[in-house]
Amino acid sequence: MRSISLCIGAVSLLLPLCSAAQESDYCRIYDAECRQALAFWTEHEAEFEAASARAGVPAEFMFAIVAPEISQYGRLADKAQTYALKTLYVQRGRESADFSIGVFQMKPSFVEELERYVLDTPALLAAFPEVPVSGDTERKIRVMRIERLERQDWQMTYLALFCRVVRHRFSDEGLVSEQEKLRLYANAYNAGFMLDGERLRQSSGAYFPHLARRKFRYADVSLWFYRKIGQLPDIEK
Repeated sequence: MRSISLCIGAVSLLLPLCSAAQESDYCRIYDAECRQALAFWTEHEAEFEAASARAGVPAEFMFAIVAPEISQYGRLADKAQTYALKTLYVQRGRESADFSIGVFQMKPSFVEELERYVLDTPALLAAFPEVPVSGDTERKIRVMRIERLERQDWQMTYLALFCRVVRHRFSDEGLVSEQEKLRLYANAYNAGFMLDGERLRQSSGAYFPHLARRKFRYADVSLWFYRKIGQLPDIEK
């Protein structure tokens, strides 16, 4: 048992160093893309600040959650394919087409889960009464959902709601640092906020960017952006 404890302790000490290496490698490989994401923060900082009150987390924290997606957004351009997927989603729903839209790369299924959660949570429904979509037919509802996802202001609203949902589902108790809290939120955004909390806290798989040969841990990339805008101290390398 003592040898196992020593091994666990050693791994715990190495984790920050491994994460730091992941972060620096990502920003080195995707230097232009990271600069683009940081420029987005500079341009839209006021919008993040305005949304942070509803989100219950600082603007910089909100940005760090979606910054990895922003950094890859310019590389994902295929308007013809996106149009076809939108059409398929409107006609048949998420089972036939579930795809990322906009600079925060949100999927229709992500918004559908947020809508259901809000409807089941009176406090969140009172805070975000505009989120549930209504319409005569399911097709019209899907059209409205897509139209919202194509707008930056709505993506910001969904991001703010996402932060509140994560806070509602997973208590901040037990998260000993801002870094640990950001990891949980980033993993929930990347992997799905309806997953088990312990699984999200321990998530360590390297799956980002999705189509790239070299993969990184999404939460590590989020932490790099958070440090870059001055909210976390640099880890010694």
